[in-house]
Amino acid sequence: MQAGPTVRFSEFLGIGYFGDERQHVIAPIFDTRLNAERAWTKVAKSQNQKIPAFHTVFVEHGTKYEFVAYPVEMRADEINYALYRSFSSLASLHKFRSSYGGTTYIKFGWHDLTKPQKFDVLADYAVVDAVEFIEPDEVKRGTLVDQVRKNL
Repeated sequence: MQAGPTVRFSEFLGIGYFGDERQHVIAPIFDTRLNAERAWTKVAKSQNQKIPAFHTVFVEHGTKYEFVAYPVEMRADEINYALYRSFSSLASLHKFRSSYGGTTYIKFGWHDLTKPQKFDVLADYAVVDAVEFIEPDEVKRGTLVDQVRKNL
C-alpha cells in the first residue's frame, strides 16, 4: 500500500530522552502543553488506534544526527504524520544509544520551567516497534526515511 502525504512536526524545540534499563522514552519537546496536545491529537487520530505504533530511525552523521519516526501502519487515504528533527550535537544521542535496550515509547512533552528537569510529558504515548541507528549511506533510496529527509 502506498503511503499518503506525510506531514512532519519540526517546530518542537528538542527531544528529551529518559527511562531506565527496562523502558526508554523519546519525547519531542514543544514550547507549550497546548502545542504538544494539538500535535499529539493529530498523530493519534491519523493512526485510528488507541495506542499508535511508530518505527524510529536515528541517522548519525559526523557532527549531527537526524531523528525520524513514522507510523508502522501507513494509511493511503489519510494524512500520515511523521516526526523529524535534525540536531547539531551528538551528546544526547550517544547517551540514549549507550543505555538503549528495553521497550521504547514516544511521549510528547513541553517546556515546563517549574519542573526540575525543565520539561513535562503527556500521559498518552506511542509504542516504538524498533529503533535503528544507521549511517547516512545506509538510508535506502525511496524509503520513508529517505522521503522524510528530502522533504525538509
